Amino acid sequence: MELSQEQRDWLSLALVPGVGTVRFIRLLARFGTPRRVLRASASELTDVVGKKLADRIRQHGATADLELQARLMDELGATLITMDDPDYPPQLAEIYDPPLLLFVRGDLRDEDRHAVAIVGTRRASAHGQKITRQLAAGLAEHGVTVVSGLAEGIDAAAHQGALEAGGRTLAILASGLDQASPAPNLPLLERLMRNGCAITSFPMGVRALRGNFPQRNRIISGLSLGVVVVEAPPGSGALITARFAAEQGREVFAVPGPVGYANSRGPHELIRDGAKLVESVDDILVELNIPAAARQPRRQPVPLQTQDTAPQQEALDLSGSPSSPGSLPEPSPLPSAAVPPQSKPALSPVEQEILSVLHDDGSFVDEIALACRISISEALSSLTMLELKGVVQQLSGKRFRPK
Repeated sequence: MELSQEQRDWLSLALVPGVGTVRFIRLLARFGTPRRVLRASASELTDVVGKKLADRIRQHGATADLELQARLMDELGATLITMDDPDYPPQLAEIYDPPLLLFVRGDLRDEDRHAVAIVGTRRASAHGQKITRQLAAGLAEHGVTVVSGLAEGIDAAAHQGALEAGGRTLAILASGLDQASPAPNLPLLERLMRNGCAITSFPMGVRALRGNFPQRNRIISGLSLGVVVVEAPPGSGALITARFAAEQGREVFAVPGPVGYANSRGPHELIRDGAKLVESVDDILVELNIPAAARQPRRQPVPLQTQDTAPQQEALDLSGSPSSPGSLPEPSPLPSAAVPPQSKPALSPVEQEILSVLHDDGSFVDEIALACRISISEALSSLTMLELKGVVQQLSGKRFRPK
């Protein structure tokens, strides 16, 4: 890509070893622009960042290989987004110590502000990957962008599930865009470019070193409204991402697994510490209060199987038709101008029961849950679906009535 002079100045200063976000912003506060920083005298810089870093800025600022960076970016069709760029993701800008630069390959959109991260172990079970694909597909069908780290296992399944449902997904890398790995997932990355993007804070030529992953994980959580952990043994990087999410004020979710299974220990620990337990996509949508305008469901959510001993069900054909006799049937479409007035949306048994106990002047969620003998979370989940189907109306104070 053709870098503007301003982008070159940002990149040149950001590439100086030891500058970092805090010192970069301190320098901007004093000098106004990166160009003025690079042109400042050694004594002026020393007053702000000390002599050692001042000398480094003076030397490195003039020798940074910007042409190589620009050429490699051009070969990949990548773009550079600086922290003062209007295209910089607003949610990421809110976190402590946000990355100064983002190297982006693909299409970053405004709608990606409704994003949820799904992360987990590289050594995922087939069952864990299946759950992940279901979750990612369900989120994608509701207009939510799925964020993950392109690693093998749970990350790859998250990207695949979103793509199979025709949704958007973002891959956050711990390397430069030209050093993307692992090799088995590179075809997935190319496919992802058509309906999402790859993002990194690392310039071209940087390999995925161990020390880069915490920064990658902070971006994953920073870009997301919440982080879902599926299968993570103690010490897993997914648990670090969950910790970052909590520190950044994001919601943390965890999918429980079989007792005694190493990959279940991380999610179970998170749940004990207050993470939201996930049994279906609705548990995430309701908790995050994602605007109805962002949701466009094409079928009823499929509850997740959370035990390997659960009855086996064939994978759904995401085109909308059953892939086998065991697949769930397609529900009636949501009411719209194209649907005749007499058409009624299909309701599950729980939704029918909830509808039967609602008062015309409104019922509170706890009253509904008690009357139907279900949990409050299940009541909220079902009420959300009834609201989307146009058969209930939410009033102030979390009260609901028939529509």
